[in-house]
Amino acid sequence: MIVWLANVDSSKSRREGRKLPRASCVEMPKLAELEDAARGLGLESTSVSNTARPSKPWEKTGYIIVDGKTRTRSFILKSLVETINRSRRTKPKEKHS
Repeated sequence: MIVWLANVDSSKSRREGRKLPRASCVEMPKLAELEDAARGLGLESTSVSNTARPSKPWEKTGYIIVDGKTRTRSFILKSLVETINRSRRTKPKEKHS
């Protein structure tokens, strides 16, 4: 299963590729966050960077390929978002000088 960043981005509309309700998504996810979340869930994944969705060839965000044969797409997406949110809450804030 391919997971594009737009699938879990709360700033995107459904037409732009968001697959979950806006409240269940994260704002501006990064490819590394998505990859770390998949790894944290024990899912086999491969990331492909600098690749654009066919509907938006100018946005080269990348995607990950997840082996999700045993679970539904929505379950995997929700789990990825929960893991990203958890990691964002525990990550220390950077100080700006």
